[in-house]
Amino acid sequence: MLSRIIFVPLFTILRAAGTSQALIAPATRPSASSPRLSATTGSSEVAWTEAELLEEKIRMSQGKGDAEPVPRLVRIKAELLDRDSDFSNLGELLANNNNGGGEETIATKIVHFQRHGQGYHNLLGDVLRDAGVRPDIFSSDPAINPWIRPEIVDSPLTDLGKRQCEGQRAHAARLKPEAVVVSPLLRAVQTAKLSFADYDEAIGNGIPWIAHEGCREEVGYLVCNKRRPLSEIRADFPELEYPPEMTEEDSLWDPSAFESETAKGNRIYDFLVNFLAERPERNLAVVCHSAWLAAMCNDVLDCGGDENLTSWFGVSEIRSVRLTFSKAE
Repeated sequence: MLSRIIFVPLFTILRAAGTSQALIAPATRPSASSPRLSATTGSSEVAWTEAELLEEKIRMSQGKGDAEPVPRLVRIKAELLDRDSDFSNLGELLANNNNGGGEETIATKIVHFQRHGQGYHNLLGDVLRDAGVRPDIFSSDPAINPWIRPEIVDSPLTDLGKRQCEGQRAHAARLKPEAVVVSPLLRAVQTAKLSFADYDEAIGNGIPWIAHEGCREEVGYLVCNKRRPLSEIRADFPELEYPPEMTEEDSLWDPSAFESETAKGNRIYDFLVNFLAERPERNLAVVCHSAWLAAMCNDVLDCGGDENLTSWFGVSEIRSVRLTFSKAE
């Protein structure tokens, strides 16, 4: 099915990354007086994590091209469920919500959030880290920001990433989702197909698989987060349901600037309240991305200070969460 997907070998990208020629215009930056990500080479002591890069990006981007925040009239309380919960006893899991605020409950869902497995864009980060290079994700220089290279568009899973997702299959089989919702980016669909393979056989037989742009990774500037044309995705995954508002070309991705934190929060809130909470299924899987999940748990959901929820998701990690939607006071 994926024979149509052509990906440039990794060594080609790494070899080309040695050039400092700018491929596209730099992303919108903060002022020169603001702190910025540095690019340091030649030192094995340089260490960084994806979470740290995201935190710096958030600090640097505050107030830059921000959208108007959407009023959040619905409170979404999140409770992490035990990995060994009996998901066949859905009624008990749904009934045990701790909505102690007295708000009127609108809906309660069990949602299994999964981050995709290792993609080639993640591997590029590992290569930079091993070489002692700290990337600058605002840069237009592919030597220190390889994620702007056109070869990395809609980055697929590596072989390791595929094995990571296959390793989650036994656990995912116990989760009993009634629907699987995926980001339309290739690495997320591949992850869902491998981890939830036991439910893939049920496509067209009562269990919907839905592609939704509301759970895409943050959009803008980084080419690895740009999706392919809808016609290509449909050709590779005709069994997925696609919402009518999804356009042929990627209308969300801005080549010159990152999605603002407010816009990202608005998109996540809209996905949860106006899509997920409205679905008839009570038990769903959502396969998506790390920065999206970090924003959801730290900005949109009320996680009650549970660091097991607000911490960074590992590659292919699944967390089962009870979401209680209620009218905000």
